[in-house]
Amino acid sequence: MFQLLYDPLGEIKKARHQQFGKILLYLVTASLFYTVGLLFFAWRYFPERLTPPMIANGILLALFGIMTVVLLASFFFALAFHVLDGKGGYYEGLAMTVLALVPEAVFTFFAGALTFAPMGIYVGLALLAYGWVLAFAIFFRAGKELFELDYAGVFAGFVATLVPLVFVGVLGWLLYGL
Repeated sequence: MFQLLYDPLGEIKKARHQQFGKILLYLVTASLFYTVGLLFFAWRYFPERLTPPMIANGILLALFGIMTVVLLASFFFALAFHVLDGKGGYYEGLAMTVLALVPEAVFTFFAGALTFAPMGIYVGLALLAYGWVLAFAIFFRAGKELFELDYAGVFAGFVATLVPLVFVGVLGWLLYGL
């Protein structure tokens, strides 16, 4: 999994060979890293609000929420990308999304841990920026490789998926969240 951080192209090429178990293991591991990283941030900045039941519920909600969101988003990405090129399926969408999740999850973990060090938040913010840049680059490169699209097609699929999901999310928030 950590090889993805220093050799993303090699990991993307390995993902072309359908290894569903490996991708699901990456998903679970990245979700754990993300959850613990978010817990570090909450523990550092909101310690007075953290009670044992809130911590337990937050860990379960974050862990399973991240996995559920990734599994659902992968379906929608796979749908859009498949319509654009006629190739690829759910595995390719899941692999693309999970491979992009790994760097942001790992760097969220380290950034959260660094918040406890003096001036560590600044290094943590730089790590978060690095992780997110790497995640977006991996997402677009994995989309290009796994779905055999050019970058314009990957961007079109990204926008075609993200715009409706954001619209539905905002609509749901407005209708039920207020």
